[in-house]
Amino acid sequence: MSIKPEPVDGPSVGPATALTFGADPAERRESRQSNLQQIASLTSPELLEEAITIGLKALDDLKPPLDAVATLYTTQASQWLKSIDDLKARAKPTRTIVGVVGNTGAGKSSVISAVLDEERLLPTNCMRACTASPTEISYNYSDDPNELYRAEVEFITAEDWKKELEALFVDLIDANGEVSRDCANPDTEAGVAYAKIKAVYPKKRKEMIATSTSQGLISEPVVRRALGTTRTLRATTSASIYRQLQEYVDSKEKNTEKTMEYWPLIKVVRIFTKANALATGACLVDLPGVQDSNAARAAVAANYMKACTGLWIVAPINRAVDDKTAKSLLGDSFRRQLKYDGIYSAVTFICSKTDDISITEAADSLDLEDDIDEFLTTVESNKTQTKRLKAQLSELRDEKDAIDELLDSNDQTWETWEELAKELSEGKTVYAPSQTSPRNKRKRKAKPRGSRKRRQSADSDEDFEDISDSETSGSDKENGQPDEDREPLTSDDIDRKLAELKVNKRELRASKKAKDEQMVAIRANVKSLQAETETLLGKVKAVCIKGRNAYSKQAIKRDFAMGIKELDQEAAAQEDEENFDPEVDLRDYDAVAESLPVFCVSSRAFQSLSGRLKKDNINSTGFLSLDDTEIPQLQVHAKKLTEGSRVANSRRFLNDLMQLVNSMQMWASDDGSQSALTDREKLKEEARLRGQLQQVEADFLATVNECTNSMNEAFTENIYEYFDKTIPLAVEAALPTAIGWGARRDEGGLLWATYKATCRRSGVYTGASGPHNFNAELFEPISKSLANGWEKAFQRRLPACLSTFAKSAKLLIETFHREAVHSTQERGSNANGLHMLNNQLRTLLQRVTDIPATMIQLAQELQRDSNRQFTPEIQNAMELAYQKCTEEKGAGSFARMKGHMTAHVETQSRIMFRNATNVVQKQLEDLSRRISDQLMLQVQELHARLAHDYLAALFGVTNVSDNGVPRAEKMLRSEILPLLEDVDSKFEGFVSKLNQESDAQHEVPNGEQNYELPQFDGASHEDGGMDLDNAATSPFATPAASPQPETGHGNRPVTPRSATPVALPHHDTTPQHIKAEPL
Repeated sequence: MSIKPEPVDGPSVGPATALTFGADPAERRESRQSNLQQIASLTSPELLEEAITIGLKALDDLKPPLDAVATLYTTQASQWLKSIDDLKARAKPTRTIVGVVGNTGAGKSSVISAVLDEERLLPTNCMRACTASPTEISYNYSDDPNELYRAEVEFITAEDWKKELEALFVDLIDANGEVSRDCANPDTEAGVAYAKIKAVYPKKRKEMIATSTSQGLISEPVVRRALGTTRTLRATTSASIYRQLQEYVDSKEKNTEKTMEYWPLIKVVRIFTKANALATGACLVDLPGVQDSNAARAAVAANYMKACTGLWIVAPINRAVDDKTAKSLLGDSFRRQLKYDGIYSAVTFICSKTDDISITEAADSLDLEDDIDEFLTTVESNKTQTKRLKAQLSELRDEKDAIDELLDSNDQTWETWEELAKELSEGKTVYAPSQTSPRNKRKRKAKPRGSRKRRQSADSDEDFEDISDSETSGSDKENGQPDEDREPLTSDDIDRKLAELKVNKRELRASKKAKDEQMVAIRANVKSLQAETETLLGKVKAVCIKGRNAYSKQAIKRDFAMGIKELDQEAAAQEDEENFDPEVDLRDYDAVAESLPVFCVSSRAFQSLSGRLKKDNINSTGFLSLDDTEIPQLQVHAKKLTEGSRVANSRRFLNDLMQLVNSMQMWASDDGSQSALTDREKLKEEARLRGQLQQVEADFLATVNECTNSMNEAFTENIYEYFDKTIPLAVEAALPTAIGWGARRDEGGLLWATYKATCRRSGVYTGASGPHNFNAELFEPISKSLANGWEKAFQRRLPACLSTFAKSAKLLIETFHREAVHSTQERGSNANGLHMLNNQLRTLLQRVTDIPATMIQLAQELQRDSNRQFTPEIQNAMELAYQKCTEEKGAGSFARMKGHMTAHVETQSRIMFRNATNVVQKQLEDLSRRISDQLMLQVQELHARLAHDYLAALFGVTNVSDNGVPRAEKMLRSEILPLLEDVDSKFEGFVSKLNQESDAQHEVPNGEQNYELPQFDGASHEDGGMDLDNAATSPFATPAASPQPETGHGNRPVTPRSATPVALPHHDTTPQHIKAEPL
């Protein structure tokens, strides 16, 4: 199988020169980089964020002298203060939104709770899943000890509830104006509608509901007080916040008190918790789906999907592979949307419930017998030994019981002979007890009959027992035997007998003790064997769990790649069927498979091993540690997802800090007398520099225009031209699709109630039979064919255009710098100004490097809006048909509904598809203009920066006053200059600490060098945080459908924060029609 090569264009950028903290200290001393420059190129987000804290403190230290003269118009203090405040505002932590999706019963809530290290936090609803609202969980930054947990419950507006009530009435009220008899069946549209209305209005009977109006229902005071509001909840424990949330989210199956339930009115739930997994900016969003029957909730879910930079798909492990969940990705439309959004590479797959396993089935199906055979052999041996030991224990127990009986008999005999001794001492004549005398016979407690061996043992002691029994009489009279026939007992006879009984008792006790010791030893052996058996069975289960996990991961990775392959081939075949070759892979699908993160987790085992869920009596055998549950790895993964944006945000802040400090130093260093040139020479050199500035401004403009033209070409070739090709296909398929909705049930058609409910909701409805979207089905022929081209335009061509722009812009800046400082370098003067300009050059180049990432983020946000605009336009075009279908009632209404639908589709399909594509094309043209305007704004700011800094550093030119520097300005500059010069030294301790750590590593053989610091070396510096030049190696490089050369780019989403330039104290030269966008 061959792989189609990816064409690339444009010059490649060479690798950056690198300086590492782990390098030799002597090499490090030779480096001319400042502390800030070294720190700004770190790759650890934690270290970068620590440096930001130092930078914020340094900015605060600059403010006092500026604040003191901020009101004086003769100084630039207020403008510098604004620049400082703007920069501080950009230091806020970034937020990475991760959507969590999965079918009902997948265990999403349990997985999320485990990731949060909480037993139970997310509220649940015992009604069907389609009624659930999106739940957002993010970090709680509050320091208030009374709100360790905080939640917000936002309700839909009155207008939203009115619209939904009108739709619910259509489903619930029959042709006679009464509540439908189907309302008792929760699997019908009428049943769902009745449950919602009854939940909010529990005291209303059916006849009251039938005569109610939507306006009247929303006007009820208790409902009106909730609609459009947000309730804030606070707690110190997770259990408390969970209980509070349940009051709003859960539905009561037996609402005997007839209290209002809020769950149908909830728009979104937000939870704030101090979970470590969220501490770096991750925000988990439990998404119930975008096909919600409530439009407001569906819109919230759709907006979260647009904003997601990561997507977790949860499925039970025993179904994930069998159901091909990774391949289907919850449906063709869902995975195609991922392709449009460019977040296929941001997918993480989570197999839940790994503790649910059958050892026998797993061992057989995964061929694990050899791996567990030794364990099972030992288990069987232990069981045999345990059985034998238990048998011995039973025999010993019987023997011990027999000894107890003998001891009892011995004690009775002792008492008899003691009584005889007493009588003898009183002068009476006593005789040996008769064998048949019942005198003093004690009734013994009943004991088990015991085993045959015990009974044989008892028989062997028969003589002893007979003697004992016979000695229960103290006189001939009682025995019925004449005294003259027997010898009277003497004192010596009685003493001998008592001594004999004493010896016998001692022997019996010794025998009993020996039996007890044997039983203790056997019990210890049994316990040890049972513990060993349990451990071995746990190891067997662990082997099976790990084996199934490994198999599932590979199968899911493979299915995921095959799902992408099917979409690629489907689009390629429709695009050019004659030249389509299924034997040529359109991308490296093996690399795609390996790039998918897959976690096989057991939230129940994790909770059990963490000491939670004690009431559930969870069997966590098979998980020898928390790591075996893979929840800790998932927690680390959640934090890893934020690293890219945190590093980009931190580096950008530190670079902007360097840029601001450099500009302020150049401003503060100029006291109006620094130039060594004569006035004529100064005017000549200044005129030359201004000419260079004009040229670089024109070159910047040409570079922006070239980038804009390239973007427009990419959209035309990969998107606009596809519209003309695919509209006829959509028109051809539209009528059969509409006819299919009204076909017989056995042919895939819909029930009348579902058909009407879908029309009532403008073609989008989720009911008992699942989700339905008439608009998306009509658009599908275009969507399927356009997906590859859309992905190609935004994930490859656009990044390539912006990368080329950045390279060109950096080359222009370097060329300008070289020519601008040439004369000053030749004269050998103004060394301080040259040094500051060299430092500023590095920050300007880094700023240009950040532009593509910022523009790509903007383009991604805008294109996600655009690619979702097709179906709303089709919905608008279909609204007349939906309205006619909804109004139909009575006999034959279903047939008339189908007639309205097919007639409308047949006559309007071509127009509605053309209008929909025209609307999207206009949005993409607007997108191109937005990016072009933003690029223009960026280069204008760059030009203004160059003009301000180079004129100030080389010739002392400022725009404060034509009559020189005012006295107040001079005083301010002299006061703040030492503070500016001290900014970099504030980072010296931080850098020294890192150097000491790396020096220690440097001394250890094979020690790792953790802190890599690429130097800012002109155009050779790498693009910060984005690999725009090596995209051809990305596993997600899209198919090359066009022969035009392009630069490939991976579509893993980039989420940098805005690179809004620091405001300069100069006159605003920005054209009025171009305004800075909040990127």
